[in-house]
This record gives sequence, structure tokens and C-alpha cells, in this order.
Amino acid sequence: MHPPGRKLRFSFQTKVLLPVLAALVLLPALTLWIVDGYISRQVQDEARQTLTTAETVFRQSLEIRARDLLTRFRSAVNEPSYSSIASLLGSKDPHAPETIRQFLNERLDSYGEDCEALILASNDAVSPPVAARRNASFDLDEWARVTGQLTRPALQGEPAHGDVEFHGRAYVVISVPVALAGNGSFVGALTVANRITVTALQELRLLTGAEILLTTGDTITVSTIRQPELPADLQSEISTQHGSTRRILPVQIQGEHFLALTNDYEPGDPVRSFRYVLLSSYEQRLRELERTRATLLAVSLLGVLVSGLMVWFFLRRITHPLVELRDNAEAVGRGDFTRRIERFSNDECGEVAEAFNRMTENLQTSRADLEKAVATIKTTEAQLIQSEKLSAVGQFVAGIAHELNNPLTTVIGFSDLLQHTELEQKYKNQIDRIASAATRCHKIVHSLLGFARQHEPERKLARLPEIIDAVVEFLSYDMRTNNITIVREYGPDLPPIMADAHQLQQVILNILSNARQAIETFRRDGRIVLKTGATDTHVWLRISDNGPGMSRETLSRIFDPFFTTKPQGKGTGLGLSLSYGIIQEHQGAIRAESTPGQGAEFIIELPIADKPADGVRIKKDGSVTPFGQNVAPLRILVVDDEEPILHLVQEVLRLDGHTVDTATSGQSGLKLAEQTRYDVIVTDWKMPGLNGMQMHEDLIARDPATARRMLFMTGDVIGEKFQDFLKTHSLTCLPKPFSLREFQSAIARLRRGA
Repeated sequence: MHPPGRKLRFSFQTKVLLPVLAALVLLPALTLWIVDGYISRQVQDEARQTLTTAETVFRQSLEIRARDLLTRFRSAVNEPSYSSIASLLGSKDPHAPETIRQFLNERLDSYGEDCEALILASNDAVSPPVAARRNASFDLDEWARVTGQLTRPALQGEPAHGDVEFHGRAYVVISVPVALAGNGSFVGALTVANRITVTALQELRLLTGAEILLTTGDTITVSTIRQPELPADLQSEISTQHGSTRRILPVQIQGEHFLALTNDYEPGDPVRSFRYVLLSSYEQRLRELERTRATLLAVSLLGVLVSGLMVWFFLRRITHPLVELRDNAEAVGRGDFTRRIERFSNDECGEVAEAFNRMTENLQTSRADLEKAVATIKTTEAQLIQSEKLSAVGQFVAGIAHELNNPLTTVIGFSDLLQHTELEQKYKNQIDRIASAATRCHKIVHSLLGFARQHEPERKLARLPEIIDAVVEFLSYDMRTNNITIVREYGPDLPPIMADAHQLQQVILNILSNARQAIETFRRDGRIVLKTGATDTHVWLRISDNGPGMSRETLSRIFDPFFTTKPQGKGTGLGLSLSYGIIQEHQGAIRAESTPGQGAEFIIELPIADKPADGVRIKKDGSVTPFGQNVAPLRILVVDDEEPILHLVQEVLRLDGHTVDTATSGQSGLKLAEQTRYDVIVTDWKMPGLNGMQMHEDLIARDPATARRMLFMTGDVIGEKFQDFLKTHSLTCLPKPFSLREFQSAIARLRRGA
């Protein structure tokens, strides 16, 4: 086998120098590219602006020429000679047309070579027009058709002017009325066709500063450039039919760069429309741009050369001490921590030498700290894994608890119904036991849902004893089986607090769980006392136990994250730390007191909330409802996918004298609501297919009054989104399982609010 090839190796000096040189080359190149693009765009923009200005001047100049020509001939027709010749229009003298033609021919010669034709027409619409023309092929009939809209106003006494493309030539055309001397009555109109020649274009070129071409079809009729060799793209643009859009494109003609503007003089006007091309040269600007490019390139190359030499010089000074540092580092890597580097310069390299020396001195200490940190990380990892397992179990328990709510609703409801029937006493006692057991299951399920589900932080009015009772109910079995007695000593008339009940329950649960675990390994007869009271500003809770207590050192660290006295895998050390944060967020305080062998006591203080408004009370779920009920016979629709709950609610409502229809899905419930107007609609919140919220959205669009009288039920925890929905629409939701009295009261409140 051949030995593996040696990898290509570059020195530090090369690795630094090459990227620096690359940056020194790329940066000027990028700058040159950006500047070149900017200047090129500026040159193009200036040429476009020049061309746009030239077009404006060109069009205005044509307009001015037409007006000047109109003024000239309006004065000419007022001469006596025109008045006398106009008297022959419509004359029956056979020699009259020839006399008029001779007169017009004499005038045509005096008006210059640009004047192509003079036509004198009578306004009697019978006599043919008489014309003098330089070109015998000048068709008078076709001319009359093309210029009819200019001649007609003149025959009615209004002069007119315009520009006309005729037989491949562009003309400035004016038509003026001719009147008789003496009475001033109009007898005809004189039409003058003045051709736009090269001489005229040269004058316009001086005004516009641009070369001018007039075209017809694909032929250049007149141009300020002699025999121009037009590029194919410009030739194609010229050949475009009239009515096309105005365009500006760069072209080269005879080696010179131009911007070409092509347009119709009057798009959409068949009389005044002819195509023109304006060419603005920007060759001089391009040459100046080339000179600028060359200058920038030369300056950039010189800068790259000088910068490269400077970088190379400084790298040479840096790499020498680095070689010494490398040799000593290799020795340290082999375990020789006695190596030291002399400070060879009073700069950053010298500071590196001192840092190296400090590093070798601290390596042994750092190694020990690292080993300790690795052990801590492993412990923390195990704790986090355990925490994730507990979280997964909590989610599983929450799902089961939710599924239990529907059958519990049925059990509690029907047992409540049976309690109101006439039965023997022994049966009533048995039903009471069923109701009591079901109620206990309800409390356990409610506690499971409260502790296992994730909640968004939500502050609302709550009472501390009710929060404590929920936790105690949740832990009652665990405490009883471990021979631990829980004593509750609540102060009278405790004011409410503004708090997140779920977060406070978590705090109390953490403290009670820690107390149970400490007691069960210390003694057989445990005792935990929960005492509440209030000051002028705060409500307080003291949780004391008769466990082993804590040392002063442990007491000082119990709120530190990841601190725990439990064996590895038995705790995360996060419970009390999180509890401390929760109490701080509530603007409260938490502390602990303990003496070894005499138990421990946790003291929690929370600020008192503002008192609720008169006439309201705080319910156990934290909502606020008015006092008083009013029940009357109603027509009610009940929608739920659980048939036992449907039968229960239907039976209760019928016993109260209501008329009840039922549906097992949201779709069927909506169909019934379309056919019948209901006083109240009772519906489950979560159902397959169409849920309760979607039913409300459909009803509020069709029947807002009925939508306002909807009562929701749910076996899940009411989330923030659903709470906002209920608050927005002023609706009520009964959490499952509920008592029949709660259900009847909710129906009565809906009837009272209708």
C-alpha cells in the first residue's frame, strides 16, 4: 500500500495574506463595478432627459410653424387680389377656373419651394376646387379626402391647421376662409400644403439638439442624417404601424451611440399622424466614462499593491513570536506545565505571552473544575429527563381526566334526578352514596385537569382557601395512605386576591409534596397545618409540618435552581425555585423557617385585590355572575355527541316544563334551528365536525337573537381563546360535570336576559 499523500499545508502568513489580498482586490473591483453602473445609468438618464426635452421642443416647433403659416395666409387672403379672384368662385364663366389656377400658380412660386400646393375651394359644394401644385401626381381628390376635417371649418369661416402625412411626405397644412371685398361674406377656403423639408428639419435640429427622421411605413422620407444606416431593431420599430406606443431604445449609427425615440405625432388621428424618430448622441459622455474607468482602475491597482506590501510586512513581525508560541503549546500539550514564554513585545503579542503563562498555571485547577462540571451536567441531564417523563405522564392523565367528565356528568345528573323522586329511604341512602362518590370523582378530575394541563398565565379574582382546598383534595389519598393529617385553619372573611389560581396551586403542591416526602422517612404520624389570615394589605398562608426540618445551610439554598437534598433521580431541584418566581410575579413574598428536628414552616404573602363591584359574587371557577334566577317554560334545543348527556339534559328540562328537541351533531342542530325558532340552545363546545363555536358563528349571521341565547357545556378546561369568545359575546359555559341546580340556574339566567 502506498502511504497516504501529505495534505497541502499553508503557513499562517499565507492564510492571512491571501484572503487580505483577495479582499483588497474584490473591494475596489466591487466599488468600480458599482460606480461604473451608477455613472452609466446617470449617462443614460441624462440622455433620456435630453431626448424627452428635444421631443417637447420638436412638437412645439411644428405647432409654432403651423400657427405662423396660418397667420401669414390669413393676412394674404385679405389682400385685394385674393378678394377679386375669390369673386370668380362659383362663376358660370368657363374661363374662371383657368384664371384662378394661373393666379394660384403665380402665388405658389412666390411662397418658396416648401409650399407644395395651393387649393381654392368654393363653399357652394358644387364647383370643384381649383389647385396649383408643383407635382403633377398630387391627387386632389385623395388630398381633399385626407384634409377634409381641416377644410370644412374654413369653409364655415373658422381657420384650421394641422400636420398631414400624404404619399410618404409630411406636410404642415393650413386652411383659411376667403371673403369677398366689400361685404366680407365667405365664399370659399384656401388650403395650403407646406412640405416639411430637410431645410426645415435642420432648423428643428438646431432647436432640439437632436437628429430628426420622418418616416412613412419602413421608408425614411426626410432626415437630418445623410444616408443613415439604421440598425435592425430601430428599422423594425420604424416599420411599426401608427398608433404604437412611444419607445426609447439605444442604437448605434455609423459607430456613434444614440438614444432613439420613436413616436407618432398624433396617435389615433389618421390626419395628423406621422411617425418621427429623434436621435440624441451620448458618445461624448461614454468616452468620458471610459476615461473615468481607466483612472479608477489605475488607482485601485496601486492601492492593492501598496496595501499588500504593508500587510506582508506586519505579518512577518507577527508570525515569528507565533512560532515560539506553537513550540511551547506543543510542550504543554504533552503535559509540561512548566513552560513559560518571555514577553517579547509591548503589544497584543506580549499580552498573548502573558495569557499563555497564566493558562499553564491554571490548567490543573481548570481540569479539576471541568471534571466537577461534567458530573453536574450528567446529574442535571438525568433530572431533566425525569422532568420530561413527568410532563408526559401529566399530559396523559389530563387526557384521561377529560374523557371521564362526560360519564361523570351523566352519573351525577341522574343520581340528582333520583334524589328528587319518591323512593324508599334505603334506596335514597344508596343514591346519596353514588352521588357523593361521583362528586368526589368530579373533584379529583377537576384537580387533575387543573394540575396536568398547560395554562397561559391568567390573573383574575380568586380566594386563597378555595385554591388550597383544590390542592388538598388532589393530595388527600396520598396523604391519608402515608398517615399524614392535614389541618386547615382558615381566617374568617379573607379578602380576594388577583392571581393565577393554577400557578398558586402549583406552589402549594410543591411545598406539600416536599413536606410529605420529608415526613414519611422521619416519622409514622405526620401532621401538616395550613393556616391563613390577612393584614391591611396582604393575605398570608403558613404551611408548617412536623418533619425533620432543615439545617441553616440547606435553608439558605432551598430556592436555588437545581438544588435538592433528594437522591439522584428523585427530584429536579426546580420546584421551590419555580415557586419563588411565581410568588415574585404576583408581587408577593415567600420565605421559609426551620429548626433541625422540629419541622419547617413556609410563609407566603400575597397582595389583596380591589373589592369586586356590589351585587356580584366570586364563583369557584373564578367567574362573576349576578344573583337571582327566573325560570319559565321555553322551547329548547340540546346538541351533544354524548347520548347519555342528551337524555339527562332532556329529562331535566322536561321536568321543568320545557319543550326539548335534541341533536347529536352540530350539523343536525343547525338544521333544526333553521326549521324552528328556539328560546335557548344548549350545546357542547367540542364535538366532531361542527363544534359549538362554529354553530354560534353560523347562527349570529342568520339569527343574532337566538345566537345570544346559547349555553355552552364542556368537559375540557376552558382555555384563553374560548374565554375571550365567551366574554366577547356575553355567553356562559358550564364545565362538566355540573349539578342540576347549576344547569337550571344557567337556563333561568338566559331566559331573564332574553
